[in-house]
Amino acid sequence: MNIAASQTLIELFGNVDVFLVVFVRVMGFFIILPVMAGQNMPIYARLGLSLGMALLAFTSGVIELPPYQFTLIGFSFLIMQEFMIGLVIGFVVMMYFSLFHFVGQLVDFQIGFSMVSVADPFGQMQTPITGNFYYLIVSVFFVWSGALHAVIEAFFASFGMLPIGEAHVLGNAALTFFVFEVIIEYFVLALRIAMPVIGTVIIVDIILGILVKAVPQMNVFVVGLPIKVFLGLIVIYLTLPLLQAAFGFVMNDVIATIWNVIGGMMP
Repeated sequence: MNIAASQTLIELFGNVDVFLVVFVRVMGFFIILPVMAGQNMPIYARLGLSLGMALLAFTSGVIELPPYQFTLIGFSFLIMQEFMIGLVIGFVVMMYFSLFHFVGQLVDFQIGFSMVSVADPFGQMQTPITGNFYYLIVSVFFVWSGALHAVIEAFFASFGMLPIGEAHVLGNAALTFFVFEVIIEYFVLALRIAMPVIGTVIIVDIILGILVKAVPQMNVFVVGLPIKVFLGLIVIYLTLPLLQAAFGFVMNDVIATIWNVIGGMMP
């Protein structure tokens, strides 16, 4: 074992409380980060990855443990605060990432696929098939485009901008209102992305309404459902090339939101 590794181990064992606090923030981030959350990655793999990332952050030279009340309650409060920091940053990514899942649910509801459900490994629940399809495609984009690296890089920057124990998380009214704004923007973006299918189905409903008035004997449910499914699948196929562009736009918004959240927690 070389001298540098020995010094790192000595420093680690001498500052176990610092490393534990760093590990808790990293774990709070990875526990909710898309692609790595839920059953997508085994728990031991996530623990190992979190330990490795915490070790990298610990040896980066930017970690300092501030003075705190050296009691079980004081240290527990510090642990909870650092876990909340990682959880808030991971929640921002998960919120925007799940946007495409919600888009698929809107599409399925419009074309009649909401009755067809598949198992979602992230949310541990049954989800419509198109929502899961969009989720898997965006998962590939998330890793392939380098967005995952950009998100992790922004998270690691939080250790320099938000020193341990100095972040303003609990009772931060401005941060709470900002998160609500992100949630509102989430629904607006989902509606905009799903609008081609929604608009097509609305036009079909208008045409079917006119036909029912002209031909009262026509069974609109028997005729309308296959038409909605057929046209909905065509629109989904035609808009798939635009999904990558939409993902790029959303991820740019994600990175900007992460920096805003980190800035909102600064002391």
